[in-house]
Order: sequence, then structure tokens, then C-alpha cells
Amino acid sequence: MRLRPVQMNDAASIVWLRNQDYVRGRVGDSAPDAASQEKWLVAYFEREGDYYFVIETLGGIPLGTNGLYEIFGKKAEWGRYIIRPEVPAALPSAILIFDLAFEKLKLRELLARCVSTNLTVHSFIKKCGFRQMETRFASQVIGGQPVDMIHFVLSARAWSACRRRLLPLAAFAETQIEEWERHVAEPKITGGITN
Repeated sequence: MRLRPVQMNDAASIVWLRNQDYVRGRVGDSAPDAASQEKWLVAYFEREGDYYFVIETLGGIPLGTNGLYEIFGKKAEWGRYIIRPEVPAALPSAILIFDLAFEKLKLRELLARCVSTNLTVHSFIKKCGFRQMETRFASQVIGGQPVDMIHFVLSARAWSACRRRLLPLAAFAETQIEEWERHVAEPKITGGITN
């Protein structure tokens, strides 16, 4: 698996991904259509200190998105993180982005925000070494509704300790992703015709 910088031609797939039932209401409002997403991407490409990636298999099948943004000094925010649910890419892709943050960019802290009702993500964030800082009530509007946001922080030191523990699990997930990719890429034979 790898992180590939987002490109303009990813706009339609980003809109599709962010509008899936399992995503809606759990991430900030996004562009309603590809043209609006392209406009957002134009502004993104001009910003410094903002990294937005497509998570994909080594064969180029998109699995989700991930990002680091609002980099200020030695801190940044981690987000734009959406994974297709049928692929166990969460942990390996998180390791890739955290390694970028702490090893390559030499950041000291990552901040993350999550909708208070998204318990699956809370659990995942904590397994990655984040600690909960505070809850900000009605601090964001998603789908026209105010939502509470929980704020988390991950230090480079905490990540270093967690990384060693999580690497074997991520390696296992990578083998599952490779298996899934082989299955998806296999030609299907129906009625003697390969499609």
C-alpha cells in the first residue's frame, strides 16, 4: 500500500467516497459534486503545509484518503482520513502518514478531531497512541447540524512506542489487502467470456 498525492482527476472519486453512508455525518461537509471538489483542489494545490493523499494498493486501486494540514511549527492536524470499509487499510495507511509526519517532516505533535458519536474512530485513534484532550460542544456544523468534536493529540514519543506494537498487525493487514487486490484484479469468467 502507498500514499499518492491527490490529483485533479481524483475529484469525482473523493466526492463519491465522502458521500458514502458510512461517512456522511462523520466528516466535515464536502463539495457536493466533482466541479466543486475541483475548485477546492485548485485552492489546495496553492497552499503550503498541506498534504492530501489518496491511499491506494501497489496496483493503483484507491482505498481512501488521508492528510496532514495546518502545519505550524512542529505541529499539524491529521485528517481527511476515509477508508473503504471492505479493505483493512486503516492501520497500514495510518502508519504511513504518521511516519511521514514524525520521521520525514520531523513534527513533534499531531492533532486530530473526531465527531463525538464516531466511537469506532475514537477507539482506533487511541490504539494509535493519541490521548484525548477535550470535547468542544457544537463546535462544527455537519449536514446543517451542530456536532460535538473530540480533540486528540499524538506526540512523536508516544507514536514511537505505539509503532513497534502496531507493526505486526499492520503487516498482517497488508497481506489481507494484497489478497483482496488479487481477488479484485482476477478476471471473472462468465459464460465462456472473460471480462
